[in-house]
Amino acid sequence: MKSPLAKSYLIPGFLGALLINILLFCSLPGMIIMETEKNDIESLNVVNFIRIKPSPLQPQKKEPPPKKEPEKEPEKIHKISRQVSKRPVKRQLQLDMPAMDLNMDQRLTGGIPVVSAPREPMPTQTQPDFNAIMDQNQVDTIPMPTFKAPPRYPYRAKRMGLEAVVRVKFLVDKEGRVSEVTILSASVQDVFDESVINAISSWKYSPGELMGKKVATMVTTEIIFKMEGQQ
Repeated sequence: MKSPLAKSYLIPGFLGALLINILLFCSLPGMIIMETEKNDIESLNVVNFIRIKPSPLQPQKKEPPPKKEPEKEPEKIHKISRQVSKRPVKRQLQLDMPAMDLNMDQRLTGGIPVVSAPREPMPTQTQPDFNAIMDQNQVDTIPMPTFKAPPRYPYRAKRMGLEAVVRVKFLVDKEGRVSEVTILSASVQDVFDESVINAISSWKYSPGELMGKKVATMVTTEIIFKMEGQQ
């Protein structure tokens, strides 16, 4: 059995422990609130406020209202009234007249001579003579050279330093051969003629054509003699 002394210490100890627990339980919410307030104060951020002056608003330009075009007055339509005159319609008698020939002989004295207008002759298309000699302005296709040797510069003209322009005419037949060479004019007489005739006589041409057919053509050209070269 326990002694009465031990029982006397047990009851005050139990009461003291109960009182301490009640105090701790009551003070615990206050400690939690103080800790949270401290943490909240430390976590605050500093915010700076800057005032921005608003820019003045520019006044908007008001567009002038569009001008209204004056309304056109409707055109007045003038009514034209026609007065129809009622006239009596005359009846015409239709008689069958025999056909008469008024082309009477002028030698007759009794009738009135009637002269009929002369008829214009109908134009007739004539075919050209393809065997005739044509000028180079009359053909559809002029003769074109296929072989053209330059004329020899005369020795006498080269020694004397002479230059000349010789105008010449010749015939190109249907085969393209050259004949009938004629000197029309020359700036220097009797110096370049022989050289021009000998050179042109050896030339070959494609014959001229008229309406798709080959024709003999008379050709006119110029030959220029210069010291530095021939053209």
